[in-house]
Amino acid sequence: MRARHDESGDTLLEIVIALVLIGLVFSAFFATYATQGSGSTAHRTLVTADGVLRAYAEATKSAIREQCAAGGATQFSVTSYTPPSGFTVNALNNQTCPPRAATSAWSPLTLTVTAPNAQTRSLSLVVRSP
Repeated sequence: MRARHDESGDTLLEIVIALVLIGLVFSAFFATYATQGSGSTAHRTLVTADGVLRAYAEATKSAIREQCAAGGATQFSVTSYTPPSGFTVNALNNQTCPPRAATSAWSPLTLTVTAPNAQTRSLSLVVRSP
């Protein structure tokens, strides 16, 4: 006598549960991938904004050295810096030159950059005339 093979398969409920579990796992992978991508973009934008601030601070220091110390002007403007595309910086035009005495206090300049995604970063800068 031959042994009968069991021809019963998976039930519909088992298949549905397996599909739901597979869907949950793939949706978790997709959510992780999407979050990582947006986080990376935000971080890259903030790092670029920090670089823009530092470069703008150097341009400000140079403008003060050239216009206030050397030329004897009472005001300075930063015109030698152009930020990267999409980034904007606050314009420093007709600012009062810092005092010449090394002991005199001067209020800090606040440099601000706005990134393409509308986030802002700021930096306070104190410069004394040489």
